[in-house]
Amino acid sequence: MLQHYHLPVVPPERQAGFSLLELTLVVLILGIMAAVMIPDSSPSNEHKLDLAAEQVAQALRFAHAEALRTGEHHGVTISQVTQKITVKKWDLSTNPVSTELIPYHPVSKKVFEFEAGELTLTRDVAITNSSDIFLYDGIGRRRSLIFDPQGVPVWILNSGPTTHRLLEGVIELGNGSGERKVAVAPLTGRVTVQ
Repeated sequence: MLQHYHLPVVPPERQAGFSLLELTLVVLILGIMAAVMIPDSSPSNEHKLDLAAEQVAQALRFAHAEALRTGEHHGVTISQVTQKITVKKWDLSTNPVSTELIPYHPVSKKVFEFEAGELTLTRDVAITNSSDIFLYDGIGRRRSLIFDPQGVPVWILNSGPTTHRLLEGVIELGNGSGERKVAVAPLTGRVTVQ
C-alpha cells in the first residue's frame, strides 16, 4: 500500500528567505573583500629589477654556454645609449674583431637581444653604468665581452694573438627606487645576480 506524505504547511510569517536588498549587500561585501585581498597584478619596482637582471644574466649565460658548446668565440655587446644587450658570435678573422652573426634565442627563435626598458614587466629599468662596462687588463674599458672556447671572458685585439683578460664586469641596473647588479667572474665567466 502506498503512503502519501504531505509537507507541513508553514505559515507565511515563518517562511525563510532573503530579500533582494540582502542578497545585493552580501554580493557587494564579497566583491569589496575580493578586491582588497587580491594582490595588484602590476609588477612592483623590485620585481621589475629582478626580472631585468635575470634577462641580462640569461643573455650572458647563453653566450658563455654557446662558446663552450661550439668551441667558438661568443659574447655580448651592451649599449647604455640604446639600453640593449646583444648576444654575438665573434669573427676573429677581421681586424678589428667584428660580429659574425647574432644567434637566435633558443625559445623565441628571434635574434637574441634584450632591451632593458622594452618589456612592460621591465619598464623604467635602465642600465646605469656611467662608463663602458667591461674592464680589461692593459686596454681599459670596452662595451663588449668575448668568451673564448674555454668560457674564459677576454677581449681580443686586432684579430691576433693579443688576448686581454677581464678584470671587472658588472652591469648595473636601476629604476630610481633600487638597483641590481649582474657580475661576470674574471677567470671563470660565471654570471651572478647581486
